[in-house]
Amino acid sequence: MAPTVNSGNYAKDLSKAPSFDGVSHCMTYDFIIPDDTTIYRIVEKAYVGAEYGYVAEVHQLAFHSPDFIEDEIDRLRENDESDEEVVRQIIQLGMEDVHPYVVVARFAYDPIQILDPNQQPVSGIQIRGAYVAPQRAGAGLAGQIYRQFVLIHGLLVCDNAQTEYGAALWAGTIRNVVGRVDIYDCARHQYIQELGDKGIGVNGFIPWDLNAVQPHQFQLTRWVRYKFEIRSCSHIVLVVSR
Repeated sequence: MAPTVNSGNYAKDLSKAPSFDGVSHCMTYDFIIPDDTTIYRIVEKAYVGAEYGYVAEVHQLAFHSPDFIEDEIDRLRENDESDEEVVRQIIQLGMEDVHPYVVVARFAYDPIQILDPNQQPVSGIQIRGAYVAPQRAGAGLAGQIYRQFVLIHGLLVCDNAQTEYGAALWAGTIRNVVGRVDIYDCARHQYIQELGDKGIGVNGFIPWDLNAVQPHQFQLTRWVRYKFEIRSCSHIVLVVSR
């Protein structure tokens, strides 16, 4: 998702897995959301002949004796275990109910390389599409998944076009849940400034344009207060790193 905010003409449907010729790589990563007892699994696959380099499905795990699992999670947290250690010990119990698993989100991304503030090349991933199941939308799950992407890949870059919901995710949730978000110019290969409140840089840089018929009726009223550029900002992206 990223700095050209589109209206109704932006569609990257990931509600179903994309078509592909074969899987060349597969990795899994388990995590738990702070203050919650639900464990999720990111299943990352590199597809042959697909539109995107990688697609990650996020599964909500289920367990035999779920009440016992919840109590065990609470006990481990009371012992000051990290969330990573909590997940490791719960999975180690071997009580996972593998059928059926529930897909709650799906994300597509490509490898990317940019320059860090010292003009040294760094690698990460760039989001190319996102889907969160309607029943989980608005629950903060996307921000927690993006946090895991940063922990896994080290660097996360937004797409070059996004819906206003994707823009709001970067302008608010990711800054609050994942960490500092920076504005980056892909044409000049340089950082501009940190993204601040109200969708603008801390020194006033406006990173978004609005690709919509005017006057535009926003679905999120918060954007009425935010500023947009007239020129295209498709070369501007947002970056968060660990």
